[in-house]
This record gives sequence, structure tokens and C-alpha cells, in this order.
Amino acid sequence: MMPPSSRPALWALFAFNHEIAKTREIVTETTIGLIRLQWWRDALGKIYDEGKVPQNEVLPDVCQAIQEYDLPREWFETLIYAREFDLENVPPETLAGLENYADFTNASLLKLALKVLGQDEDEETIKAMAVAYGLTGLLRAVSFHAAQQRSYMPADLMAEYDENITEVSKLVAVRAFDYLKRAQPQSKFLKVARIMALLHLKQVKTLKYDVFSQKLSRRPIFFHLRFLFKSLI
Repeated sequence: MMPPSSRPALWALFAFNHEIAKTREIVTETTIGLIRLQWWRDALGKIYDEGKVPQNEVLPDVCQAIQEYDLPREWFETLIYAREFDLENVPPETLAGLENYADFTNASLLKLALKVLGQDEDEETIKAMAVAYGLTGLLRAVSFHAAQQRSYMPADLMAEYDENITEVSKLVAVRAFDYLKRAQPQSKFLKVARIMALLHLKQVKTLKYDVFSQKLSRRPIFFHLRFLFKSLI
């Protein structure tokens, strides 16, 4: 859905985000995870401060995107900092804490993509989309995280509802829907992101918030047709 000329830079951004986001999955100790994230900070430092590109499959394209679109260093560093929470192996204490996590792990990525595309959006809309997109992704990943003995569902809600993940997931989904209603983006990129989040969130609702359903690992029925139809409205 994005212009061909912008796609290489977008792929570079998403690849960078994937590399730092998977840190918790590939390390066995918190210290090792912190070292890995620091490596990415140092790598960015070499790009921004020295104009040098450390040897890595992702960084040459990231460097090119940074130089071509004048991407702010702080947005990359915010994404790295946000992933330190993953290494703590504790769930957010409250729903507000979960929303903050969704914001910090997504907002800067959305800002970077918008800058590459030359599209403007206000901060409030970006935050609403970041939270909605993040909450939706976390709901779809509950089963994946559980297999690793991890949980991102708010600790206070899990205690209040006696570990009833379905009820807690419903509350999180309702909050995600609220943020989607709040977000009325003007930029094409965020409009597309909103449609994707909405279709996946509706799938969670259709499954009666059974976040352990195997169907969540697959695209919603007629996803591409529904996505295209909503994109053309």
C-alpha cells in the first residue's frame, strides 16, 4: 500500500525493530539481553557520530534510510529502551502500564515510518494508534508468550479476575477498540495500520476473546479482501 520508492527504507525500519524486539526470545539471561540491546545502541552511535556502519545484515539499509530521510536518533533509541522491559520477566502492574508499554514499543516506529513517507500526523493520533496496534498484537501473542512462561496481561486485572485470561483479554480488547475509535488518522500509513488492527481485533472478538485459539495464528477470514475493501472506502 506504500510507494515503491519508500519500501526499502520501511523494510529496514521493520527489520531493525524485529531485531531488537526478539531479544527476549533469543537470550537466556537478563544481562545478556541488556548487552545485546547496548550493542544496537553502540551501532547506532557509530552511524550517527562517525558515519560508520558496523557489520550486520540490517544496519547498512538502516544507515541508508537514516541518511536519506534524516531520521532522528532518539526515536531509534526509544525503541531500544522500551525493549528492556521485556527482560524483566514481569507483567505490567496495571492496564495503564500495559498501554504505556504498547505506546513505547510502537509510537517511535510509526513516527519513523511516517517521516520516511513524508506523511504528517498529530501526536495524539500517533499515540492512540500505537497503543491500539500494540494491545492488539499482545492479545494475539498471549499463547506464544505463555509457552515461554511470560505474560503481558495486567497483574492487577489477572488477580481481580482470578487468572481468568478470557475476561482480562476482553477488557484489554475493549480498551484497544476505544483507542481505535479515538484514532482518526489522515495519513495513508496510519489509515492502513488502523484497518489491520481493526480486522485482527474483530477476530479476537469473534472468537469470544479466546486468546489461546489456534485460529489467532492465522489471518482473519477473507482478510485481504476485507482489507482492500476498507482501504478503498
